[in-house]
Amino acid sequence: MTFDLMIKNAKLVSEDSIDSVNLYIAGEKIAAVTSVNCIYDAAQVIDAEGHYVFPGCIDTHSHLGDFDGEEEQQQFSTAAAAIGGFTTCIDMPTNNPVVSTPERFQKKLKGLEKISYVDFGMYGALIKDNQDQLAAIDAAGALCFKSFLSPSGGGFTSPNMYEAREALKRIGQAGNMAAFHCEDYFIIDRCFTHMVENHLITRQDSLDARPLSAELLATRDMVELARETKTPIHICHVSHPEVAAIIEQAQQEGIDITGETCAHYLTFSQEDFLAKGPRWKCAPPLREPAAREGLWEYVQKGVLSCVCSDHSPSSKECKDDSVQPTYDTPNGISGIQTCVTAFYNEAVNKRGLSPTLLAREMSANPARRFGLYGRKGALKPGFDADLILFDPDLTYTITAEELKYKHKLSAFVGYEGKGRPVLTLLRGHVIAKDGELTSKDSIGKALLKHSL
Repeated sequence: MTFDLMIKNAKLVSEDSIDSVNLYIAGEKIAAVTSVNCIYDAAQVIDAEGHYVFPGCIDTHSHLGDFDGEEEQQQFSTAAAAIGGFTTCIDMPTNNPVVSTPERFQKKLKGLEKISYVDFGMYGALIKDNQDQLAAIDAAGALCFKSFLSPSGGGFTSPNMYEAREALKRIGQAGNMAAFHCEDYFIIDRCFTHMVENHLITRQDSLDARPLSAELLATRDMVELARETKTPIHICHVSHPEVAAIIEQAQQEGIDITGETCAHYLTFSQEDFLAKGPRWKCAPPLREPAAREGLWEYVQKGVLSCVCSDHSPSSKECKDDSVQPTYDTPNGISGIQTCVTAFYNEAVNKRGLSPTLLAREMSANPARRFGLYGRKGALKPGFDADLILFDPDLTYTITAEELKYKHKLSAFVGYEGKGRPVLTLLRGHVIAKDGELTSKDSIGKALLKHSL
């Protein structure tokens, strides 16, 4: 037998080991994993000597762009994902319009199928008044449902606790999962109103308007609803170890709950936002340096089982608080191209942790939680041949020019480190190399719940 592709001399990083192997690919799948001395014929050979080979990473939380007039944004975002080492992105619903009906879900799905450079799944929206649409959105293929418990603007309305409870019952009946942006609605709403009414325009004022108490209260509320309804829940972008501690306690009590955090919470702190500005503005906000370090403990323990980008692009003008109050600048950090790179540098180079942590937190765990494992999340026979070649010795300083975003603006510009992806394969096809796409053709496929 002649295989399509051989990755030889691979230092394969899985969630629990690093092994020297040869990988063989046939028909877009991993066909065999052998010792380095076991040589078979292959039509093409890639020598991975000196590189780690990671399973393709899965971004569990990425705002790829609205689907009315924003196809260009989606294309830029998925190109950046491919270069950065993500081979699968799970797209978060946004406001134009909110993906709160099966028709809107299908429209966005068809748009992404035309332009995505990586495979993708989709969330459906859980809003105040779409409980009767949830079963149909599930049937359309949503991998999860997303809800904001704090004001988010536009049509993405926030359910109250009764509405969230009823929605969780329906989502559980469908065998699906719900994810929550956990900040208490009334605290955030009244703090923001107070800030605007009193013309509190500084960066510190914006931080004060999103207190940790709001995140703690909302997380506790969702734990109790998950306990009652028995529906799996996922807590988005955990910003503080005290929130992670609530999740850990719930897990120990047998509640089906997982949590994620983001590369920016593990890299930066509120000091960056206060000194440098709204490129570091997100919701929940960056916390104090000690909280950043505390989050790492919960990542290592697996309580926070996914590390994502929460990629939220904005223009330079929108992020400028020299011409507008800080509260008028949008929340969100652009990071889909740099998430894998920064996490590796922070974990391995700065904290001395094993590269296996990246494979666990950004491949295996996300695949398991979102129903993709067996197809994604590992490099085993029968899995999709999604992988990245990673040069652990490559030093870099991230520049705006290298970013493939429509708006070349990111908190990660200027970040320095060592180790980054240099080659990305999606289902056995090389889609990115040395910071560039290898083809203008987009081959990303939809990952729908009913087809997995």
